[in-house]
Amino acid sequence: MYNTILIPMDLEHEEMFPKAVELAKQLIGDEEGVIHGIYVDESLIHHSNFSISGDAVVSARQETKQKVKKLFKKYVPEALRGKCRVSQGVVYDAVLDEAKKQQPEVIIVASGRPGLSSYLMGSNAEKILRHSKCSVFVIRDEHKW
Repeated sequence: MYNTILIPMDLEHEEMFPKAVELAKQLIGDEEGVIHGIYVDESLIHHSNFSISGDAVVSARQETKQKVKKLFKKYVPEALRGKCRVSQGVVYDAVLDEAKKQQPEVIIVASGRPGLSSYLMGSNAEKILRHSKCSVFVIRDEHKW
């Protein structure tokens, strides 16, 4: 079985996180293991035409961090809890960077049904799968993302 698992988290598709954790628990089995989580905030990579005050940005980031940590603690059993990070940047780059740090044996990533945009641009799951140095399990949501 596996000992170290990384699960990227997506707050727009929170319902997928418990499914990923259940799979991780099955992959760990009766062995000792650890589940790490990462959430990637992409807001700074998208340029916008309006400005938000610094206090509002700090407040929003803090709120996001608390929500991610709460979700992680809710679904990952204490005995299996590893690190849960909030990062900024491009999702697949940040996940792959975290994988370099944590050295997981498996990454469990959620993905929706492919739509036209994923054929044109590709998906984060696809890029993680293609460039990861470890095994990647993709769990599917029946909805298009």
